[in-house]
Amino acid sequence: MIEKTEKIEETSEGQANEERDRCVLDLYEQVVEIEQRLIPTGLHVFGRPPESSERADMLRMVASFDRPEANARALPDLVAEGLGFCGYTKLLEESRLDETRLRERERVDEVVHHAIELFIDVDSEAAGKWLEETAKVKREESHPVFALLSRICEQLSTSQELESLLRALRGEYIEPGPGADIVQNPDILPTGRNTHAINPYIVPSEIAYMRAERVVNGLLERHLSEHGRHPRAMALVLWGLDNIKTQGEGVAQALWLLGVRPLRDSMNRATRVEVIPLEKLGRPRIDVVMTVSGIFRDLFGATMNLLDKAVRAVAVMDEPVEMNFVRRNIEEQMSEDKCEFDEAALRVFSNAPGNYGTNVNFMVMDSQWEESTTLGDLFVTRKCFAYGRDAEGRAVEGREARHAMDKALARVEAAYQNIDTFEIGITDVDHYFEY
Repeated sequence: MIEKTEKIEETSEGQANEERDRCVLDLYEQVVEIEQRLIPTGLHVFGRPPESSERADMLRMVASFDRPEANARALPDLVAEGLGFCGYTKLLEESRLDETRLRERERVDEVVHHAIELFIDVDSEAAGKWLEETAKVKREESHPVFALLSRICEQLSTSQELESLLRALRGEYIEPGPGADIVQNPDILPTGRNTHAINPYIVPSEIAYMRAERVVNGLLERHLSEHGRHPRAMALVLWGLDNIKTQGEGVAQALWLLGVRPLRDSMNRATRVEVIPLEKLGRPRIDVVMTVSGIFRDLFGATMNLLDKAVRAVAVMDEPVEMNFVRRNIEEQMSEDKCEFDEAALRVFSNAPGNYGTNVNFMVMDSQWEESTTLGDLFVTRKCFAYGRDAEGRAVEGREARHAMDKALARVEAAYQNIDTFEIGITDVDHYFEY
C-alpha cells in the first residue's frame, strides 16, 4: 500500500483519484476477507464443547463449501443464485476489482450469517423459511445443508474426550477416527477418538490430487492476471502434519505445477510419475523448489523421492523451453556453473538429518538481525540439504547443497504454502514466516 501511495503522488490528479479509489477498494476487500476468517480464541479445554459463538463460526465455514457426500451445496452459492447474483466464487474473484461485486458479496455474507444464527437460536425449519423468503432459496436446496449442520451440532455437543481418556487409562479399546479440522472433514466428529495417520506410500491420494488441480489453476490464474505471465519458478513449503491431514494435497500441488500425475503399483503405492502432455496441460510447466519440514522428511522419504523423480522426468522432456521452465532453468544452471545434471536438478531441500526448523523465528523474536539478508542466510543455511536420488538411483540423503539451493531460489518469482486448516491462519503462529 505504501508503494502504491508513492506512485499515486507522482501521477496527475485524475489518475491519482482513480488509483486511490482502486487502492481503497483493494484494502477494503482485504479487510472483509480478514473479517470472514476464523480467529483462534484460546486453547481447547479438554472435554468441553464449543460455545454458541464458536459453534456459529464453525458451522458457517462448514456450510461455505460443497459437500457432495451429504448432497449439500455451498450455502453462499445458493444465496448468491437466489438473489440473482453470479456464483459466489465469481463474486470472490471480482470483488477486489469491482465495487458492485463487493457489495453483492457483502450482502450474501450477511444473509448466510443471519441464516446460521437462526439455525442455532431457533431451528433448521426457521432458517430454511427465512432463506426462502429473503433470498429465494428453495427448501429442498437448503434442507441438505441444515441436515448436515444439525448432525454436526449434535456431535459437537456430545464430546467423547473425557470418556475416551478414562477408557484409555483402563487399557480399553478407543475407536479410531481421522485427523483434520471440522471444516475440511466433518467426519472427524465426535472428538475423543484415536486419531490415525496415513500410509505415506499412498501420498498423494487420488482425492488430494483432484483437489490440488483446482488450487493450482487458481494460483496460476492469479499470477497471470497480476503479472501478465506464468511464474518461471515457484517455491513451495511442505509440512508433514498438514500433508497427513490432507492426504498429500501439498505434494499433489507440486506435481500439478510440474505437469505430472502419480502412477500406482499393484499395492496402490505412488512410486512413479507420468508426464502430462503439454497439449493436455494447456500451460507451461512451472519449476518448483520445495523446502520440506523436518517432520515431512522423517515421515515421507518415499514421497521426497517421488517429487525428485517428477522434476527429473520433466527436465529431460524434449519440449520448447518456453513451455518447460524446469528444463530451461536446469540447462541454464548447467551452462552457468559447468555442473552436472544431477546437481542442477536438485529441487527437494530440508534440514540436515536429525535437525528441525529454520530458527528464523527465534532470530526475529530476539531481534538478532539488522538486514533481511541475515534472515535469508540463516534460512538457507538450515534448509540447504538435498534429498532424492541421482541418475544412477543412488540416494541423496541430506547432502549439503547450498550453492544448488541458492541458484534454484534465485529464479523463484512466487512462494506458496498450502494451509490445511481454517482454524489457524498465517498470522496466528510464527512457523509460517519461519518457513
